[in-house]
Amino acid sequence: MFQKRINMKKVYRISFILLFAALTTFSGCKKQNETTTVSPEDEIIALTDKAITVMDSQEVYTDDTDQGIYMKNDGIPADFLVEETDLEGKDTLRQKIRDHSFIACLRGLNLTETQVYEIKQDIKVYRECNEKAVQRAKAIYRDLHEKYKAKYKRIYAALQDGSISKEKFKTLVAELKIEFRREVKSLQLKEKLQEAFKNCFRVFLKDLHSILTERQWNAFKECYKR
Repeated sequence: MFQKRINMKKVYRISFILLFAALTTFSGCKKQNETTTVSPEDEIIALTDKAITVMDSQEVYTDDTDQGIYMKNDGIPADFLVEETDLEGKDTLRQKIRDHSFIACLRGLNLTETQVYEIKQDIKVYRECNEKAVQRAKAIYRDLHEKYKAKYKRIYAALQDGSISKEKFKTLVAELKIEFRREVKSLQLKEKLQEAFKNCFRVFLKDLHSILTERQWNAFKECYKR
């Protein structure tokens, strides 16, 4: 009888340990799920931040002797130059905009006719929202481009007449690229252009989220993150 009571105590103790472990595991999983759940609003903020990051890292080129030193699309990322016709467009003139913007992700979602219509309407509103910021960004770029184009030509002329070596030329051009990008960004920030683009894109993404199905939104989100 005494041995039986000992055995029962062992069973109770083991049962308690197993129950405690199960509850702890469940609580841990619940907390983990709570902490890893991301709201649509958070997802939209993350996507918007990514778009602005691209704006900060626009490539500077020197492979065109006519332009000297330049950025593509006047230093404006393709995401902010999208037009409603791009969703179904096939022309070659705007292919680079389609291929390097969120349009590429939308075109792979197998959208319904209703969704296409609604998204095109939202893109139209989005384009109009961006219009003033785009015009100002282009004006800033145009003025700076002329300034840095002249600087590049002076460096290139020095290379041509032998005043500097090829290695020195490369160093000076690399520094010029950094300076150009820095000044473009500085003026864009001063004019609050990034903030304007960010606000327009955030509103567009909110509307887009309401149009897409959950599966489509997740696919769009993963595509855009790449």
